[in-house]
Amino acid sequence: MKRIYYHFFTILTILCVACNDPSPMTNADFTSSGVSWQLAQWRKEHISELHYDLNFYIPASRTESVTGKVTISFEAKNSDDIIIDFRQTQEHISTIRANGNICDIILQNEHIIIPATHIVEGENHIAIEFTAGDQSINRNDEFLYTLLVPDRARTLFPCFDQPNLKAHFKLSLDIPEEWQAVSNTSIVEQHSLLGRRHISFGTTEPLSTYLFSFVAGDLDSRTYDDGTHRFTAYYRETDPKRLAQLDTIFAQVAASLEWLEEYTGIEYPFAKYDLIILPGFQYGGMEHTGATLYNDTQMFLGEHPTLDEQLRRIELIAHETAHMWFGDYVTMAWFDDVWTKEVFANYFAARITEPLFPDINHRLNFMKNYVQRALSEDRTLGTTSIRQPLDNLQNAGLIYGNIIYNKAPVMMEKLVEIMGEENFQKGIREYLREYAYDNATWEDLIAILDRWSDADLAAFSDVWVNQKAMPHIYLSANGKTLNIEQRDPYNRDIVWPQSFACGIIDKQGCYTTAEITLYGRHTSIELPTDIAFTLPNVDGRGYGLFLPDDNSRRWMIDNWHTISDDTAREALAMVLKENYEIGAITDKEWLDMLIRGIECERNPLIISTLCSYLAEPLRALECDTEQEYLLDMANRHPVTSCRQQLIRTLCSCATSTTVTDALYDIWHKANHRLLSIGDYMNLAYELSLRYPERYDYIVEVQQSRISNNDRRRQFDYIIRGASPDIDTQRQLFEELLEAENRSIEPWAATLLSLLNHPLREAHAVEYITPALNELTEVQRTGDIFFPRNWAGAALGNHRSIEAYREVERFFEANPEYHPLLKNKILQAAHPLYRLHGGQK
Repeated sequence: MKRIYYHFFTILTILCVACNDPSPMTNADFTSSGVSWQLAQWRKEHISELHYDLNFYIPASRTESVTGKVTISFEAKNSDDIIIDFRQTQEHISTIRANGNICDIILQNEHIIIPATHIVEGENHIAIEFTAGDQSINRNDEFLYTLLVPDRARTLFPCFDQPNLKAHFKLSLDIPEEWQAVSNTSIVEQHSLLGRRHISFGTTEPLSTYLFSFVAGDLDSRTYDDGTHRFTAYYRETDPKRLAQLDTIFAQVAASLEWLEEYTGIEYPFAKYDLIILPGFQYGGMEHTGATLYNDTQMFLGEHPTLDEQLRRIELIAHETAHMWFGDYVTMAWFDDVWTKEVFANYFAARITEPLFPDINHRLNFMKNYVQRALSEDRTLGTTSIRQPLDNLQNAGLIYGNIIYNKAPVMMEKLVEIMGEENFQKGIREYLREYAYDNATWEDLIAILDRWSDADLAAFSDVWVNQKAMPHIYLSANGKTLNIEQRDPYNRDIVWPQSFACGIIDKQGCYTTAEITLYGRHTSIELPTDIAFTLPNVDGRGYGLFLPDDNSRRWMIDNWHTISDDTAREALAMVLKENYEIGAITDKEWLDMLIRGIECERNPLIISTLCSYLAEPLRALECDTEQEYLLDMANRHPVTSCRQQLIRTLCSCATSTTVTDALYDIWHKANHRLLSIGDYMNLAYELSLRYPERYDYIVEVQQSRISNNDRRRQFDYIIRGASPDIDTQRQLFEELLEAENRSIEPWAATLLSLLNHPLREAHAVEYITPALNELTEVQRTGDIFFPRNWAGAALGNHRSIEAYREVERFFEANPEYHPLLKNKILQAAHPLYRLHGGQK
């Protein structure tokens, strides 16, 4: 076949030169691996009216290959070569027919080349029989599901794998007779024969390839029908108490649909809305039209869920439902704008949640969900802009992170504040109407929103969307004058326009607030009395590193918890967290402040924030007295969720013998009413590390408590990482370096984290370099969040100078390392750089 290819290439090159019409095959950017921007643009201009007719044969045994056939129909602008994406070896292709004629199999750098001699101007049909790759099928013994975002459709079947070539999909599946199947549209025909079931699904609306999906396996189901909405949930959960939560899940899906229909003025734009709740699913959810996938731990909560967990579930449901309009109905043209679908999903998820939880302080919850998470990445050396350049879709997964998911909604909130709510809604409705079932860019959206605003939205966007990092905002007082100055930490002369409130305590101890409009580098305001202390960003609307003067910071450390306003307490805790991160607050000061705050706090959301801050100072100080005090609070605090969260925090941080013994007693008795089966599994992992002599006993007892087969598989996979035998640990690490052993990514990341547990830090340093060496392959074979999770599991528990030096040596040995992948390492290694940055 190689001789045939080169002979053809020579003839084709001569012909192309003769007619002065460059062929796609002569452009190296077109046939490089992945999907280059140049190839995607050429195909967008030359291919239209795209349809896929797909059939898959799925064996009952996961060891047997899935085979398939696809007929790709399209209109060609002219009779050029056609480049089809398929990231498999040539052995995975059985036959190719173009317009009825058999073609030679020409596979180059993950692309099938169909020569121009087989292509006609106008309507074309290419039929390919193939063996599907396993990477994106996610096969388990009793079920499988496809997950094709961002560019994984080409690992499953030959296609034009780019978001701006939307297509109609028609699917048929041949599956074991006892299995069920779900896809983007409803079943239109099915029949059984000889132990197999053949299922045909209806044709989809125009979809990008990453939104095509199917699930097949041993699934139970329940249907909801309120007369307006009808949808079905498919699941593998067996616990009756968890299944009782389906009523809540159904109601929240219906409420999300109704809110979005009313806000957008557009009825649900797809054939159906079903949801599939799966164990081990890589993400919280994935917005496939008609077949939205969810992680079971996010949907089926414990018997006593915290308020955080309840809010997280509705926000997840609302997020995925918002994607039906923002991402599925109107889709970004290229994955550099993937954030545009995520910003709407999270921004509207917050809005949808408000009427369903009317008693919650939603300003506070927005800060906790979005601002806090955005800061956690923006403070690192691996921070990025919201919009990031992307030359090839094979790197699209590296764009995902806290910046696009959480900083983008912060930006959007500021944009709405500038425009006004009513004008923003009008602009959004116009955007959806104009780009219905089509693709759009951020510039397209801004152009529409500009028509509804007098502000310079393009200039606002350039700073907040296209530039990385956050402002450093300095506050100082001189008599009655409050001075606010913002600085760019990268010295680019950038100004982030925003407004926020500052708390002011005067010399008489009176408290008031002042509105700050910081649209330039500096502003000053005059107050009626002399200023004693300045409390930054008390309404949480501001974004950045707020740096008060030393006296104000000291007052905040000692007194922030006495402020009556919940929003201000949350906001000031977050301000102080960032000051702790830069070393302006010591570990002891920080831990004492957190303990005082938790002791007197009654708002469960603020308590959750404070508990999430405990791990770092507890680890730095290894202080028995403070740990034992927290254990005492876990037994007596009046807020139920506080007791739960303190136990969970101590589970991962405990070094005190008294605390560890108490946690073992809780695990052994297994009757703590606030803990779930997941909590007991986590206790088993952590206690096995602290009591290595009891490892076998802990494993045996915990296994006997788990009745659900999927949870048992999860436990059996992860608990191996708690083995006390160092040779076993090293063998497990070596196994994780093989892609087939990390196919269920959340489990693999947890296993790797156990191997790098703080209690094993001294010898686990040896895993750092090989784990980082594997990161490129993890990115190639894994899903979008796995590179960051892998880096986090490998580095997140390390604090030693030796670990820091390992990371530095890795960068020195790889000076041309991909910048997007380097950012993931820098984000994960933030604790190391915070402690040792600049040291050799």
